[in-house]
Amino acid sequence: MSGVKTIRSASDNDKELSILRKAVDNIEKNVGERLLKSEDVIKMIHIVEEFLKKKKLICYGGTAINNLLPKHSQFYNKDIEIPDYDFFSIDPIKDVKELADIYASEGFIEIEAKAGMHHGTYKLYVNFTPIADITYIVPEIFNSIKKDAIKVNGIMYAPPDYLRMSMYLELSRPNGDVSRWEKVLKRLILLNTYHPIKRGKCISEFSRGYEGKQDPTIIYNTIRDASSDLDVVLFGGFAMDLYSKYLTTNQKKSYVSQPDFDILSEDPYKSATMIKERLLDAGIKGIKIQTHKEIGELISTHYEIIVERDTVAFLYKPSACVSYNNFRVGGKTIKIASIDTMLSMYMAFSSVDRSYYNRNRIMCMTQYLFDVQMKNRFKQKGLLQRFGIDCYGYQETLEDIRSKKAKKFRELSRGDKDYEEWFMKYSPSPKKSKPSRKKTKTNKSATKKKK
Repeated sequence: MSGVKTIRSASDNDKELSILRKAVDNIEKNVGERLLKSEDVIKMIHIVEEFLKKKKLICYGGTAINNLLPKHSQFYNKDIEIPDYDFFSIDPIKDVKELADIYASEGFIEIEAKAGMHHGTYKLYVNFTPIADITYIVPEIFNSIKKDAIKVNGIMYAPPDYLRMSMYLELSRPNGDVSRWEKVLKRLILLNTYHPIKRGKCISEFSRGYEGKQDPTIIYNTIRDASSDLDVVLFGGFAMDLYSKYLTTNQKKSYVSQPDFDILSEDPYKSATMIKERLLDAGIKGIKIQTHKEIGELISTHYEIIVERDTVAFLYKPSACVSYNNFRVGGKTIKIASIDTMLSMYMAFSSVDRSYYNRNRIMCMTQYLFDVQMKNRFKQKGLLQRFGIDCYGYQETLEDIRSKKAKKFRELSRGDKDYEEWFMKYSPSPKKSKPSRKKTKTNKSATKKKK
């Protein structure tokens, strides 16, 4: 009858949407399967994989995690999804141009290499399809992670601990892209299942140890109280002791209140100076602050507080706004890094070769924290709260990145090396040695993986 409204139940709407979703999945699957069987796409994938093998570059990101998992647990479907390789290089501009030239020599026409939004990353598009992201990494880190890289079918993949570090870091940033958290956690669980954290030869204590003649209790209390007053975030031996209370007696590590602090501060040098002043006021002598250079973007410039010959604290600037929980101790409220924040920091330390980082000690602390988190993963209170909104540090926004690039564009001139570093754009001339491959624009939404 005309004019009569049909009232549909919510369940009917859900059924219709379910039918639609199934149809979309089937269409995407069919499109993806056809593309993956095309000569051009097969050749595109083969070229980038052979380049990775030849240049001995290190693959990371979602493709790396996926390819380190057993086939039945992989989250990418290689039958319908074009792999999008992310890899590290110590000379990414040279490498992305070289790879672009290889595609041109093989007859591909639509090739463009250009600087990405993130400084140091360069993207390569072939036939309008993103085929590779090449990111600069300082030689110190590249050579360190290369030692533990895992080779699969001739391609080197970043070691599991490095991949883990990146995921814990992402989960510790509530001001970052939290829409990715569910996907990141699923991948982290898979990686931890099939590539568990390696257990070191763990000693009974985690603290660095203090052998000086001056009273360690005075040093300990002074740094602890100064950290509270400075409103900085603590991790390291002091925080480890607090987290150990959540394990059984047999699982706990013995801990003596020795001065062993790692500190996150938005102005680490200023904080180190103020802690030194507090120690001097407390009668402690022979204090010095030693500066250590940054290690790429992984670890910022950091400062070591030394009393005579004993290290009592390291101070770092957080790379972003990282999560923490408040804890009352000694009548003061102290910010304690969340386990996700601590795990990301320790795994970063284990990825570099610096004499003041004891890798075995760091890996033991990492395993210990992981055990605490697994045993108490459903307890969302106190120090165990996870995925909270409180964070410390500054989270760079997309607008910040754009503003920085705009400023560089005004400062630099075309032809400068720095200009190319920030705004590189390169399209090789088609080579005449091989027949041109037709311009085939792929359906990205149906065939490209979501990172």
